[in-house]
Amino acid sequence: MKNGFGVLGIGLILSGCAHQVAFQDANYEIGGSKHPHRVVVVIEKKTLLEKEVINSAMAGVVNEWEVQPGEMLKQVSDIEFPQMFDHYEISSSYPSKETGRQVAIVELTLVKYEFADFHATITMRAVLSRFDEGKHILLDRTFSESGSTQGGKMFWGGAFSMKSAIRQSSIEAYRKMFKDLREELLKHL
Repeated sequence: MKNGFGVLGIGLILSGCAHQVAFQDANYEIGGSKHPHRVVVVIEKKTLLEKEVINSAMAGVVNEWEVQPGEMLKQVSDIEFPQMFDHYEISSSYPSKETGRQVAIVELTLVKYEFADFHATITMRAVLSRFDEGKHILLDRTFSESGSTQGGKMFWGGAFSMKSAIRQSSIEAYRKMFKDLREELLKHL
């Protein structure tokens, strides 16, 4: 009987858990006033479906956190763009030329997502364009930011706080990038 409990205990320790990580009920104010532009944000399915698996010895080596940085990018877009512009829609493909010149198209691509050394580092490419006898690019820039270090949370909370640490650092990185993106978009529209 003792051997049975020992095998069960070892099995539980080695089995671990997989945790999916995206933002939960994320919402914040960016301040400022709305601008009278129609904007279509394009985030391709490849980016939306991107996943990064994270393991942490500090937060439980047998656990895995499956971060969904593409879904996070969409969630932040859904927070930011409606506060910036009068009309916003999101698409997973570039709109047709019938969209017209009055519509600004912002393509967002996740170049890299990494959670290492207790914080998230995210690199995103943004391309702003309009149709003007074809696709007319107004801006093509790569943004990269890091969120704050969450080592204390991970140390004291272990596996229970890892998801929160990933979310907190990731949303800080995205907010920094989007602040820079807002400034660039307004310069070029």
